[in-house]
Amino acid sequence: MRQWSILDPLEVPQELISRAGYTKPHSPNDDVDSHMLAAIYSNAADFLISQDKRLRGHAERAGLGNRVMTIQGGIELLERLFDEPTTFPTVRQLKGYQLNSHDPLFESLRSEYNGFDVWLQKVQREHRDCLVIGDSPEGMEGLAILKTETDQPHGIGGRVLKVCTFKVAEHAVGTKRGELLLKSTFGYARSGNYEKMYVEVLPRHENLIFLLDAFGFRDLGRRTRRGEMALVKDLCPTSNDASVHPLEFNRRFGPYAVLVSKPFVIPIQPRWHRVLFPEASRQHGMFGTTAAGNAILKAYLTRSKITTLTIGSTILFYRSKDARAVTSIGVIEDLYRSTDPSVIRQFVGQRTVYTDSQIRQLCRNTSVLAILFRHDRLLSEPWSFHTLIDNNVLKGPPQTVQKVIDKGALKWISDNLDAVY
Repeated sequence: MRQWSILDPLEVPQELISRAGYTKPHSPNDDVDSHMLAAIYSNAADFLISQDKRLRGHAERAGLGNRVMTIQGGIELLERLFDEPTTFPTVRQLKGYQLNSHDPLFESLRSEYNGFDVWLQKVQREHRDCLVIGDSPEGMEGLAILKTETDQPHGIGGRVLKVCTFKVAEHAVGTKRGELLLKSTFGYARSGNYEKMYVEVLPRHENLIFLLDAFGFRDLGRRTRRGEMALVKDLCPTSNDASVHPLEFNRRFGPYAVLVSKPFVIPIQPRWHRVLFPEASRQHGMFGTTAAGNAILKAYLTRSKITTLTIGSTILFYRSKDARAVTSIGVIEDLYRSTDPSVIRQFVGQRTVYTDSQIRQLCRNTSVLAILFRHDRLLSEPWSFHTLIDNNVLKGPPQTVQKVIDKGALKWISDNLDAVY
């Protein structure tokens, strides 16, 4: 204990209690947990490492999810910050019969669902598509088993994808594997022209429900015979959804759904592009290599002095020097400017793809704007410099962040993203 600083007592703000979803009266455990979150909330500490799922769930609700993580998540964050060599997983698409039925990931599913092995045999016989993360000695790190529905389950019409199983192994919880698996599932749904997707989940899996809610799944208010909630996500917005705030629009219908609002072109050097969008490299395919780099929720740092970026703005990442093209689309979630590298590090949290030395270098003698954004998509065909010029998106090579103001350009961007305009 003498190796560590001891914090003086902290008052837990009522705002934090409400945002975190604590109910009164507090249990002794909740009281202790809320005080630990208060230490993060008040910046008495940078990060909190905890294996307590419930505590991490409250942290997510309070907006502190980037700063509260599991031991493995903390290790991976430190490896990225200090540029230690580390191996991150990819997502593979397999058939059901290629799964190892003895994988440790299935143990908890067997204990939770009677007849699980009979059902798994059905998955194998039907050759269902599966998305798998990792192939370590400890087994799979994540698994999604998918099925095309044809009988309008829960009254859901259209072309529907059921996510029969969505599971992250215990040893990989808190490392953004769930987000990576979800991103791959969205990619599968889009490539298959599904209109909706849904999942059935037991109410006690609060952290999974919170993750799904963060990416637009809504509760239909129905329950299965096992008491599972039916959560559905719409993938096809209509013109009636054009009044939704652009950030909420992307959360509800995206990825691959942008309501173009106040678009900005952000030039990004190839070295930063490679770490922020590793999935853009041809050899990595659509699923990429890094947990933070290949997640949906990302962070970008810039020295630009621009002050007109706002939450919900559409951002077009323009890879300079070699590609000279817009390659990726995002929607801004939050912004923060500081000259203090420790503050920037706190703000980006687990989303960072920058090392600690890179963050310090960026902050040297100037302020840095940290942009938290939702990555909507990589363009299958990047928009070249000449195409951008021809359509008045740009007037010349972008040297810093610049706003797109031409009305014709706005419509061109929207039309090319198949967005509601």
